[in-house]
Amino acid sequence: MNDPLIAALRIAKSGGNPSELIRQMAGRDPQMRQIMQMISGKNPQQLRQMAENMARERGTTVEKIARDLGLY
Repeated sequence: MNDPLIAALRIAKSGGNPSELIRQMAGRDPQMRQIMQMISGKNPQQLRQMAENMARERGTTVEKIARDLGLY
């Protein structure tokens, strides 16, 4: 599997916990480390609001992204 983010999404979709894979990615990737710091300590509602805002800035929705990734 070439894309670790897709791997994490597949783990989550299958009911697994992708946190260890994400921690490993953050240790190797400065951008991933920044993302982890940004989401740390947020509750699910705050994370959803962040995701919705980021999607809106890009002219899409969280639901469309999830469908495109095959998560819906």
